Formats: sequence, C-alpha cells, structure tokens
Amino acid sequence: MDVRGGRVAGGEGGGESLPELLQSWRRRVNPDEIPGLTSPGRRAKGLTQRDVARLTGVSERWYGALERGMEAKYSADFLDRLSSVLGLSRAERDALYLMAVGHPPVVAAVPEAGAAAEMDEVLQRFLDGQAPDPAFVTDLAWNVIGYNEPLLDWFPWAAHQANQMRWAFLSPEAREQLVNWEQDWARSYLGQIRYERARHPDHEALQQLERDILMSSPAARQMWDRREVVEHADGDLRKLRLPHHRGREVGVRIMALRPMRSDLLRVIVLMETDSEPAET
Repeated sequence: MDVRGGRVAGGEGGGESLPELLQSWRRRVNPDEIPGLTSPGRRAKGLTQRDVARLTGVSERWYGALERGMEAKYSADFLDRLSSVLGLSRAERDALYLMAVGHPPVVAAVPEAGAAAEMDEVLQRFLDGQAPDPAFVTDLAWNVIGYNEPLLDWFPWAAHQANQMRWAFLSPEAREQLVNWEQDWARSYLGQIRYERARHPDHEALQQLERDILMSSPAARQMWDRREVVEHADGDLRKLRLPHHRGREVGVRIMALRPMRSDLLRVIVLMETDSEPAET
C-alpha cells in the first residue's frame, strides 16, 4: 500500500484521505457487538465519533481532530487502541500510522513469555464472580489481559490492546477521570513502575513502558525525579469521575491480589464505596 501526503494511492482524485478512511472504518463496525453501546432508539449506523472516543479513552474533541486530518502528537498507544476498536487489518493499521504520524508502527515489546497464557478459564470465572465490582488482570507490564463486564462499563478502552499505565499517563481523559490525578494516582503508579523495574531489570516490556511514559509525559518526568518506590496499592481508597457514573465522583477500594502460581500477574478489584469518608 502506497501512502503519500496523507492519502492512500489508488482511489479517485489522488486517493482516499485519512478522514475519509476513518469515517468508513467506524461506520462498518456494528455497535450491537460492543457492550454498553446499544440503547433504545439508537439510529447511528456504525460507530459515532463519540463512541470511538469513549472506547479509546480520549475526548471527542481529540478524536475529532484526528478525523479532521489535523496534525498532533498521536501516541502509539492511542493509535493501537483505535486500530483495535475499528477492527483494522495489519495493512489498514499501517496506513493509519503513516497518515497520522508519518511512519509505520514499530514492533511492540513482547510481554513476559507465558504471562498471557496464565490468564485461564478459572481466573476468568473469578473475575466474573466479582460483579458488580469491576475486576481485571494485568501482566507484569500492566497490559490488561483479562476483565469482567463491569470493568468495561467503567473503562470501555480496556478491551482494546489496553495498558493501564499508558492510559493513565498518555490519555487526555485520565486526568479528569482519576480524581486528584498526581497525588493519588500518578505518583503511586510511577513508584510501582520503578519497583517492578528494580525487580525485573531485563524485562523488555517494562523497559519500553518506562521509556514511552517518560518520553511522552513531561509531568511524569518531573515526578520521576522524586525517586519514589512503591509496591502495589492494596486496600487504598481512591476516587473516580467516570462517564459511567455521569461525572459523579465515586470512591473505590483497590483490592490487589497475586495468584499463588505466578508473581507475573496482578488481579485488581475495584470495590465501590460511596459511603466511606475520604482519607486524609
């Protein structure tokens, strides 16, 4: 596929533009197959811009800028989530990258061998059993490899090549949805990354995660210089402000577990606790 000047060669009038392709790609996706998008009276054919923004974890304005062909620093994490949401083929994903950021996608760091395979049917049943509380599993590099349905209601982007840390630091929505983002979430997350990097200094996916966040987030670089080291939060109270709750702040207790069979996996349950007072 030859891509020149933001257009795919071969179409009429010099080829199709990125806005034309994005509109075509999202309209071919059946919203009935995506949890949380179906609603009575829905008339839109395919996905709307608002749907895509919600599923990729960015603002409608940010996604709309891409669909209008505006130049911006679109991250690889966002483009990969977008590719997953739209069900793009390898060639279509390459075209998206070339027209959006001017280069093809790089080969992603491979998670620790065997980690993904340890997300099995029994662990999935455990996640499902936590409903109505959202629950999910990440590998060592915070790639989301398993989740229950309530988790998708809260964080629809989690189903699409999601990485918990990249979303928290690189998504424009994260600072709005993670209440008291720097103090309660970002500093703790960076401390956890430093902790795991010390435990697994040769882990390629962790190395790449650290590079991506520090290169793309000035705020993360500034906090990184504090040299904080944190193990995973467990039992801590945090607050969220999500579209699922219509912008209302809700408290959650973060329950963190590791299966006895592997220290490469994390199991997280978010227990909604509106009635509990905020911690000081």
